[in-house]
Formats: sequence, structure tokens, C-alpha cells
Amino acid sequence: MDTIHKSRNKKTKEQQLLFSEDVLLPESLPSLNELQPTSNLAAVFDECHNYIYANEGFLKDKIFHEMVKLLVIKLQDERSASKGVVQFGVTASEYRNILANRPTAFEKRLAKLFDGIRDNYAGLFSDDILKLKPLTLAFVVGRLQYISLAQTPGDIKGEAFQTFVYRHQRGDRGEFFTPHPIVRLAVDMLAPTPNERIIDPACGSGGFLVQALSYIRQTRYDVDMPTYIQKNITGIEFNPDVALSATIRLAFEGGTGAEIVCANALLDSEKFANQFDLVLTNPPFGSKGKVEDQKILKSYVLARRWNKIRDNEWEPTRAVLAGQTPDILFIEKCLQILRPGGRMAIVLPDGLLQNVSNQHIRHWLRSQAQVLGVVSIPQEAFVPYGTGIKTSLLLLQKFPASNQNACFMARIQKMGYDVKGQSLYKRDETGRLVTSPAGLPIVDDDIEEIATAFHAPEKNLPIQLGDHIFRVSAKLLNSRLDVEHYLPDDLKMIEQLKSVGAKSLGEIADILSETDDFRLVGNAKIRYIAISEVDSRTMQVVSQQTIKAHEAPSRATYRVQKGDIITAVSGASTGTSRQATALITEDEDGAICSNGFTVLRNIHGVAPLFLLAYMRTEHYLRQVKRLMTGHAIPAISTDDLAHVLVPIPPKEEQEKIAHAVSDIQLMRKQALRTSEQILVETDALIGSLSSKPCSEVS
Repeated sequence: MDTIHKSRNKKTKEQQLLFSEDVLLPESLPSLNELQPTSNLAAVFDECHNYIYANEGFLKDKIFHEMVKLLVIKLQDERSASKGVVQFGVTASEYRNILANRPTAFEKRLAKLFDGIRDNYAGLFSDDILKLKPLTLAFVVGRLQYISLAQTPGDIKGEAFQTFVYRHQRGDRGEFFTPHPIVRLAVDMLAPTPNERIIDPACGSGGFLVQALSYIRQTRYDVDMPTYIQKNITGIEFNPDVALSATIRLAFEGGTGAEIVCANALLDSEKFANQFDLVLTNPPFGSKGKVEDQKILKSYVLARRWNKIRDNEWEPTRAVLAGQTPDILFIEKCLQILRPGGRMAIVLPDGLLQNVSNQHIRHWLRSQAQVLGVVSIPQEAFVPYGTGIKTSLLLLQKFPASNQNACFMARIQKMGYDVKGQSLYKRDETGRLVTSPAGLPIVDDDIEEIATAFHAPEKNLPIQLGDHIFRVSAKLLNSRLDVEHYLPDDLKMIEQLKSVGAKSLGEIADILSETDDFRLVGNAKIRYIAISEVDSRTMQVVSQQTIKAHEAPSRATYRVQKGDIITAVSGASTGTSRQATALITEDEDGAICSNGFTVLRNIHGVAPLFLLAYMRTEHYLRQVKRLMTGHAIPAISTDDLAHVLVPIPPKEEQEKIAHAVSDIQLMRKQALRTSEQILVETDALIGSLSSKPCSEVS
């Protein structure tokens, strides 16, 4: 805490009381003009929490509520003490009396202040007394009394509140707080104006809403902030304690407390339908908790089963699912509450933007809104906040939308902090910190660069600032919306392959889909090929397991034949130079391979060994990479694999490469046979030596 009250008056140290470390309590309450902003509010909150925990024995939820009461009291006291002395404080003499267990005016003063806030914030508190002991109350008040909450910058307060709420209220249903750089980017990209109504239907501690207010201020719109908040800002939060925190944050900005609604936003309600110009949100996501209430599910078309009627076209049935993840329902809810032409920025897990199982969701989404932009968020961005799920920021405009010819896309490369949440700052060529005109270090992120590029006129198309900021023609958008699927260099490569007459893998080979019933043979032995038994460098199967059929792993699926090519379609190595790909020879003919492979059979129109070599090239692997889905276990579907392009060079060129591959594989086999022979001979030699008497060996 900033120890600003050390020099408050000319009293000697003996006349004052050493309150905590180097902080001295005064003999009289402070005046309003003595309150100062702080740059370390989070540390003060942390110190107060630790003191309450150690001296009261409260659980986290009770600590949270008591701290909230005191913060609201202080806020109200600052507002009402526009002139003269503040009442939220403790003097040295009062503290001495508290230590001596004597009654003081301090307790009565705090109780009176609390009575006042209960009237101003009706319904905010579930009880009507301050539960902390006088000594604990005095400690917390003493640590806060010289801080001006009104003057402390919004980002400092935001970080402190987010840390405080995260420590006390983090749940297990996917309610992870949004990193501030993502909040700032979403707001900067939507660029709210004073006449636009803003809502966050899953507002958490209010980060998006508070940042929107900060944007309005920084843009220097001439607005009366309390009036603007009360008229234009709404948040909905299901968790009462987190809703309380959001209420306080808005109250700090000039709100009344009525802006935050504690409710389940997914409940069917016409109250907010078509009412808002902007939606800013990060809904709860994850597989832990599904919404199973049929009363809720029946209200959402995305909670129904869908049928595919043709390529990239789907239609809903009347059948309602037994459960649906909340993030999917929130997509539909957000579009319901937007007015026609309204805009939204929503953080979503990448699975919703890329997985085959979610194609119908993207089909419905694009029937309701225009995709303005997608920003890929680094997987490590949420690690300090409790999850490693890969996410993206999706920007939409509800129809009718402006006729946009391209979709903006970007990849955040610098978040401004590391995986531990520690800030990272910009440095010059010599390694020195880069500072602002005020002398403060500048956080190293690319948020401003991305937001600026997003607002650049579309007439600048094509815009590409490296491979991390670019626009994609609306005509090129397909059923996927993840940024990594549309990297400009990959799209150029695909166009080049098409220009030279490349054919799809599905045109030149059959992709095996029929599984083998080898398990019916019971105790008979089979040979099994796992991904680890393929040498990606020489493109050969280097070993096989011999096991009983009924003991085969569940992944054992396909029976391979001589001339097949097997290639890995799942796992971290797929789409990289370590991808397992091999030609099946007579040595592996009839073996069973893992379903981590896809089997290519009846290869025609191209030399099989040329195809094998091509499948190790960057041109092939980059195509596989862009078609993969999933981050925990990345994989490419057989349907997508069938679309990978293969160039068909002249036969003589194919044969030249095929012969070279054949020579490599032959040398590898000869080397293996020689190695095995050496082992046999060495083993025999050791055996003959061990059978001789020691005298003969010596």
C-alpha cells in the first residue's frame, strides 16, 4: 500500500501509533483532499484478506462479503464527503482503546455508515450487520482509509477486483475470468458510442462493461457518466456473489447497482429481446456442466438435434437434446437480445469454430449474422486464470448487416504477460525497458495493432501484416471459422497447387473405412502396428507386436495389405515432420493397424512411392495442419484428408523420386538384417565363452 499518511501532519512518531509495518495511524480522521490514488490496490486487498482469515477464522465466502461491505461503505463515504472530513477511518486513540477492549466511537461510526449503504443499495446485502470484530475492522479500515477509490485508475481497480473475486469465487462450471488484454481488444474492436446500449449476459465481475466505460471516457465523448451507465449499461450474472462484485465495480464508476441483474440469462424471457446495440461477453464453457433443464432447452434451436440435408446445409428437428453446453446456448441468446444490425464480440472455445460435430451451429450462426472478424487467442492466455482451453474472439453483426466483402482475422502473438500471469514489457534493441512519456514501462502486447488494423478501411483489401493480421475474402469462408484454417500463405499454396492441376487424395486413392473382425478368432495371434512403430524419416514400419486377438488394444482396427500407405491422422505429431507415414510391404501384409492411422489403398494415377515421399513435404503437411481440429488431441477427419491436394508431375520425375525412396527403404532393411545378424553372432559368442572354464577364457 502507498504509505501516503506518514507525512500527514507534524505530530511526532510517539504521538501517533505504529499501525502496521511503516504505516502510522493519525490522531484525527483524514480530510477528503488527503485521499490519494494507489497503484497497488490488489496487494492491499490481499493483505486485508490474510488478516481476516488469520484473525476471524472465516471461510472465503464470508471474507468476501465482509470486504464487499467495507468497500461499498468507503465508496459511499467518499461520495458524501465532498467537503470536509471522511468518516471511513480509524484514529490512533481509537485503535489504542480497541486494543484495550474499551468501547470507541469507531464501531458506532462504521455501523451508521453501513446503515446508510443498505438504504442506497437495497437488496445488495443479505444481512444487516458488520460481522468483523472491532480489531479486524480497524485493521481493514486503516489500510483503506487514505486510498481514494474514486481517483484510483480503472485498470488498477479492475485488476484488483478480478484478482480478489477470482480468489474467492472461482467455480468449476467454466466461469473463468477474461484476461484484461482480451477485454480491451473486444471493446476497442466494437468501439462503443454514447448512444449505444451495451449488455454482457454472462458478466462475471463486470470486466467488459467497465472497459466499455473506460473506452467512452478515453474517446472523450461529452457524456455524464452516471447517467450514461444507468441508461445504457446492463449486466446479467447467475452467481450472486460474483454479481455483487460486478455491482460494486459499476457503483465505483457511477452506477446505482440496478445495472446488474442476478439471474440466469438463459431462461426464456422477452424482456431483453432485440434491445441492445452491443453484446460483449465471455460465456461459461467447457464439458463439465451441461444445461439439462428442458424448460430452458426447449427455447433454443441450438438445443435441438439437427439433420444434414446437403453439403454445409443443415436443418433442425423437433427433438430436444438431453443437455447442451452453455456456451452454445449463449451464442443464440446473444443474438436474441441484439437489435437488428447490432454487433457482438464473444469469446468461444475453438472447438465451436472448427469441429465437424459443430458444423450445424456455424451454419445457423451464419444464417443469423455476418462474421466481421475472428481473433485467435493463444492457448496459454487463460492458463493464469485456471484453464488451458484454446479460444478465439468472434465478432458478428446481426442481420441486416453492412455488406462486407472480407472477414478480418488475426492471431494474438503477445498477450503482455507469461503463463504465470507476470507482466512482460517492451524492450529496445539493447534490452532496456521502453517507457511511456510518464516514465512507466510499456506492456508488450499487440492488442492496439490488431484493433487498429480491424478499423482500417476495407478498400485496403487485401490487407496482410505478416501472417498474424489479414483479411479473407468472404467468398473463401467455408464451414470453418478458426483463424488457423485461413492463413494467407497456406491459401496461396493451395491456389498454386490447383493451378498446376493437383488432384485430391480422395481422387487417387481409396480411403479405407471398413474395420476388420479379427477379434472373432479369439486366441489366434495377430500382428499389430501402433503409431510408435513407424519411422517417419524412412517411412517404414520398423516393428510389429505379436499378440492374441482378444488382447488387442481397442484402437486396433484396420487390416492392411501390401501396397497400402498408412498415415497418422491424430496426435501431436500429425501435420509435422514427425508424422508417421509408411508403405506396407510383404512383411506387414495382413497385420492390424491402429485407428490412429488412415489406410490409403488402390493408389492410382501416381507412383505410390512418389506419393509416400510427397506426404513428408511441407506442401502436404501444411494442408493437413490447416484441416486438423482439436487441441488436446488434434486430428484430421478422413473426409478432410480426402481433400488434401497432390501434384502430379511427369511420370519420369515421379519414377526418379520413387526409385530413390525404394533405395532408402532397401538400405534400411538391409541395415536392420545386418544388425540382427550381428546380435545373433554376438549372443552366440558370449554363449560359447560362458560355457568354457575360466582358465580357458583367460
